[in-house]
Amino acid sequence: MRNILFIVCGIGFAFTTYGQEKGPVLMTVNNVPVYKSEFEQIYWKNKKETVATKEDLDEYMELFTKFKLKVTEAEELGMDTLASFTKELDGYKVQLENPYLVDKKVNEKLITEAYDRINTEIRASHILIKMDGTATPEDTLKAYKRIKNIRDKIVRGDLTFSEAAKRMSEDESARQNYGDLGYFTAFRMVYSFESAAFNTPVGEISQPFRSRFGYHIVNTVDSRPGRGSVKISHLMLSIKKDMSELDKENLEKKIYELYEKLGKGESFVKLAIDFSEDRQSKLKMGEEAWLKPGEAFLEFDSVAFSLKNNGDYSTPLKTKVGWHIIKRADYKAVGDLESMRHELKNKIQRDVRAQIPKEKFVAKLKNEYAYIEVTKNKEALYKAVDNSIFKGKWNTESASKLTGELFSFADKSYSQQDFVSYIASTQKPSKSKDVIKFIDNKYSKYVSNMLIAYERTQLSKKYPEFRDLLKEYRDGILLFGITDEKVWSKGVKDSTGLKAYYELHKNQYMWADRVDAKIFTSSDKKTINTAYKLVKKGKIGHDSIVNYLNKKSQLNIKFESGRFVESEKEVIKEFSWVMGLNKPQLIDEVEGKYCFVIIEDKLPSQVKELKEAKGLITAAYQDYLEKTWLDELRQKYPVTINKEILHSITNQQ
Repeated sequence: MRNILFIVCGIGFAFTTYGQEKGPVLMTVNNVPVYKSEFEQIYWKNKKETVATKEDLDEYMELFTKFKLKVTEAEELGMDTLASFTKELDGYKVQLENPYLVDKKVNEKLITEAYDRINTEIRASHILIKMDGTATPEDTLKAYKRIKNIRDKIVRGDLTFSEAAKRMSEDESARQNYGDLGYFTAFRMVYSFESAAFNTPVGEISQPFRSRFGYHIVNTVDSRPGRGSVKISHLMLSIKKDMSELDKENLEKKIYELYEKLGKGESFVKLAIDFSEDRQSKLKMGEEAWLKPGEAFLEFDSVAFSLKNNGDYSTPLKTKVGWHIIKRADYKAVGDLESMRHELKNKIQRDVRAQIPKEKFVAKLKNEYAYIEVTKNKEALYKAVDNSIFKGKWNTESASKLTGELFSFADKSYSQQDFVSYIASTQKPSKSKDVIKFIDNKYSKYVSNMLIAYERTQLSKKYPEFRDLLKEYRDGILLFGITDEKVWSKGVKDSTGLKAYYELHKNQYMWADRVDAKIFTSSDKKTINTAYKLVKKGKIGHDSIVNYLNKKSQLNIKFESGRFVESEKEVIKEFSWVMGLNKPQLIDEVEGKYCFVIIEDKLPSQVKELKEAKGLITAAYQDYLEKTWLDELRQKYPVTINKEILHSITNQQ
């Protein structure tokens, strides 16, 4: 979608016309009143100073009048009724509505929580009993009892956490790492796991909790301040699965030989390009992306963050995938909350925690709009829906007699049949097995959808600033559409009109005196003299001369040809526009540049052809179209301005 806010603000306007006291009429456009309050809001929003001058006010009024005339014309032409307009505005409307459809206090709390957690790194171990979202209540209870039994054994001292993780955890990595997840910070784990780990004091074991993977217990081992992020360069030699012991010994010798080369001053970049087996970083000359805590192997992470200065590099480090030498390229500490607010907000919106402010918001709407549920009518659906729903083949005939009210709020009422239609239209094959759980989940979504859909219809009444912003986008779309039709696209597509404009104004588009020339340039006097002699002999072409002299380096000599204006090519002036082959000269003593030119023709000042200045002429034609169009609009839609009221605006209130 087009950036309508940019389009509107780009010409100096951001409209807020509703939700204010109208006050005195400042102007009329086509007999429609425009109030002083609207103009003031625009004026002060786009002005740094707090005092207004008559000159400034008059200048803004001229821009504002043009805007009003264009939008009035778009409305008169019915552009605000087109399907394309409605579709585009609806797209922007959804974006504008979203911030009003969550609990802002909860959202702010999540941002603060995430920031606090980014400033802290915790090290934790866990034990997992797997269970997916389709588990029956019986399976869920079994999994819970198993994880609780494991916790009880650890607390009693029957076995250590690491022993229990290795023997009983269903996280396959626990056999190697004993459940140790290393250090991590916010957004590195699923939210329920992250919260359990951060909320469990160091040295303690959490109560069982559930994530989408199953039931866990967490042992929080350590906590330390957040370390920010480090940018590294990386040289790696891979340990292959089928390597012999001799190959492994040779690999270790090789990494230490590379380390010695670094110590003798060889380039890290060159060694990474020549020897590194990390394909991704090799393509970037050894450079990796920014590394945040918990994103790499524990030992790799530890070494990378231990490098104190940019340019420092590590001794060879072995991980399970290979040998590494890490060089620090840059470092960033954790920023302050305000500098990170936008980043954290975006991360939250992409994370499961985004559901929390939405759920809180739905609860708030239920209270505000006096939500009432007829529980017995919802429970009647448990018997009407059978297991065929999990194959996406449920027939609604079994629920045809259910016609009672299901829930109501505000002035809305929803029946059992409304919900039946929703279930039927959204059914698809599923791994679920529990009808009651399935119905409850669907019901919760349906109620949320209906409440939020209703709230969308109330936003303009409840929030004047939303209503104002929506009108801003609405007017911006109209402004773009009408201006594109009458000026921008017309100026590009109207070849007949463009040609006629060019014929009337072509004397404004003139070439200065020019020469048709060929230019040879080199930083080496011997090279330029060789080129000059070859050109003078005339036995081989200019391109062949360049190829011959640039055999060892493409930088030895440069050749260009074309038509040049003196002001565009300073070198031409050095040769006094002498026709034919000019002898080499030193043209830049500082950089030591030598040059000679062949001036083949002199072209006196002349009118540019349309194709030679099409960009400039098209822009001028568009300006002409806009001016002519605005003159027509002023004739078509009368404008009156009360200068006394306009000039009464003196200070920002």
